[in-house]
Amino acid sequence: MTACALPVSQSHDASNGDFLNLIVRCYDTLMEDLQDAKHAHSEGRHDFLMDRLRHAQDILTELLIGLDYERGGEIAVNLGRIYNYMLRELIALHDTQAQETLGRMISITGDLREAWVQIAGAV
Repeated sequence: MTACALPVSQSHDASNGDFLNLIVRCYDTLMEDLQDAKHAHSEGRHDFLMDRLRHAQDILTELLIGLDYERGGEIAVNLGRIYNYMLRELIALHDTQAQETLGRMISITGDLREAWVQIAGAV
């Protein structure tokens, strides 16, 4: 289990500021992994690229299994779809399209992070 996931897999009230900040930190770590992977790819550092991709996949998996579909409703369903899409893209990453794919994943992660920052600020 990643450091981001441990508290997520336990029962939490979604209005809890600490919980929301944890989610934002997960996105921060995911963003860092994706950016590192993009740089590693451009520098030909395959082992480091694969390490960062695996860690990014771990974070996405933990975010996915931490979703509460009963309480989260349509939002949880949509987040699940996004996380699954990102996982599929990272698993199927092709060398010739890696920079474009990673750029897209970084953009999606940034958008999701910003949404959670706004939610945390409203609480």
